Amino acid sequence: MSKAIPATRMPQRQVPRPAAIPPARRRAATVALWLLIASSIVFLPDAFVRWFLPKDALAAIAVALASVAVARGRLPRWFVAAASAALALALLSVLISAAPGVQLMGRWPRYEGLVTLPVYFGALWAGARLLGPGAPADSLRTLVRAIATAAIALGLVSLLEAVGARPIATDLARPGSLTGNATDQGVLGAIFCAMLMLPVLRAWTNPRTGLAERVWLSTALVLAVATVILSASRAGLLAAVLVLGILMALEIVRSSGRQRLRLVGIATLAGMLLIGGALAVPFTRNRVLGASPLSTQSLEGRFTFWSDAAGVVAEHPLGVGVSGFLNANAGNSTSESVLDSPHNGVLQVLLAGGIPLLIVVGGLFITAAVFGLRSWRRLPDAEPTAARRGPAASPKTDAARRDVLAGSLAALGGFGVALLTHFTAPSTTIVAALLLGILVAGRPEGGLRIRLRSSSQRRTAAAGRSILLAVWSIWLIVVVSAEVPLAAGVAHAARGEIAAAESAFSTASAIRPWDADLSGIAAQSFAAAADAGVPGASARAIDWAERSRVGLPHTVATERALAVGQFTEGDVAGAAKTLAPLVELAPQDAAIAVQNAIVLYTNQDAAGARREVERALKLDPDNEVALQLAAILRTQPE
Repeated sequence: MSKAIPATRMPQRQVPRPAAIPPARRRAATVALWLLIASSIVFLPDAFVRWFLPKDALAAIAVALASVAVARGRLPRWFVAAASAALALALLSVLISAAPGVQLMGRWPRYEGLVTLPVYFGALWAGARLLGPGAPADSLRTLVRAIATAAIALGLVSLLEAVGARPIATDLARPGSLTGNATDQGVLGAIFCAMLMLPVLRAWTNPRTGLAERVWLSTALVLAVATVILSASRAGLLAAVLVLGILMALEIVRSSGRQRLRLVGIATLAGMLLIGGALAVPFTRNRVLGASPLSTQSLEGRFTFWSDAAGVVAEHPLGVGVSGFLNANAGNSTSESVLDSPHNGVLQVLLAGGIPLLIVVGGLFITAAVFGLRSWRRLPDAEPTAARRGPAASPKTDAARRDVLAGSLAALGGFGVALLTHFTAPSTTIVAALLLGILVAGRPEGGLRIRLRSSSQRRTAAAGRSILLAVWSIWLIVVVSAEVPLAAGVAHAARGEIAAAESAFSTASAIRPWDADLSGIAAQSFAAAADAGVPGASARAIDWAERSRVGLPHTVATERALAVGQFTEGDVAGAAKTLAPLVELAPQDAAIAVQNAIVLYTNQDAAGARREVERALKLDPDNEVALQLAAILRTQPE
């Protein structure tokens, strides 16, 4: 027998263990994700506008925490390049706008300039950093659990409002739950549905999932659907239907045989429940079917908004800059309808930077969708090698990431459709930006970055970035704090407490000295008090209006406040001088026509007063003041 020769053992390469991640950095990632989702529903009860800036501030804190956490992904070069081009085009449009200084910061109430737009980009960057291809399954589960918790909170408040309770004081027929706007409420509910549908499906088909998690996720999904239905938002309902269609299409693509038939059945049943629920709620049914006068008026109003906005775009092919629509559209506005947005995402981009910006933004989102779809399709392939996947990857992680990518695609599709009749706002856009970051994220070791020579230099750069982000978030908190004295000032002025109102407005202005809209709000508050005969209010209305005019000229509401203050103060000639260009600036505003008629009549110009009264009654035949003035003028000689 031949003697067996032992095989030579080949030397094995030792795979280095990944460096241990400090617990603090793990917690930073978890807290950042929770805060980013919570920012969509947070509000500040004592603020003048409770719904926008507080969300921005909380999201900024989350972005600062994301900078401390371990990078699990990065924004790719093509995305950074496209975003930079869009920023340059938008900045150019602002610089050539009518009020570049004010528009650069952003205008009331959403401040979509240097106040809010960096928050949207920060959420996008945080999504790529925290939930990129290197994210572990725990981080992906954290995202879903945070969304489930927010969906439950949003849904519970929606249910309370539906039964007539008002947990948050408001006089609106459609309060909007924790978003403050019914359309934002419905759209956010649809986004939450997109991110919860597949996790709920997996929870009930995976025998290892605990009962508590099944119940928690299922309750969240049911309340998210209820939120969409109870919002009575047609944009929210359409977004939810599209979300369902996209998710089921993606699931059917990666399934076969009986699974496809089951998914078709599930999709059909879910669609029937969504539509049936909408038809079962009387208020929602009336809006969907057009039986409500408000719904018809709202739909007709959208076409008017779009027509007016198209006219502004035709006059300004390079746009009017971000936040420039309100003043640019003054010629089409009425006292009942003063818009700061055209209620259409495409027109919003066109107004911000013209056709060049629309091309860049449109190309960016189409590319992002293709990139995300490609990433989703690659995950079901044969298991990659450990070197390609990285230490955090596993079949469990791949499955969780596949569902998150599918949910993100569906959520962004629904959000995009909703923007065809709505506008961007922190309650929906922060979460949408987070999901977009997940969709386009590349591996953490790639992308656009500064290559430093040593690890100490890299740590120094990261620490500097985190400090800058922390300072930015603190600045936003300070910006938000001005909302409290601003609300107090408006309340004091309404009660005729002029000295207290002046003190509160001065405090708010000291916090936000760049905010010409804040000065305009103070001027309008004092003008209302002056019109009611409160002593000392007219002089303050004039003072605050003049302050606002410095940075923001030709604003209808401010000019009206100035004219009221001048007239009440006894400066009839000054009021006439203010109103003369204002009549040309806002020819569709019946209230301005009436105000001008009163000034002309006081100035003994009966013919001019008659002309303005006739114009006011053509614009608003039921205007009581115009009717009274017309009766007085009939007794006067021609």
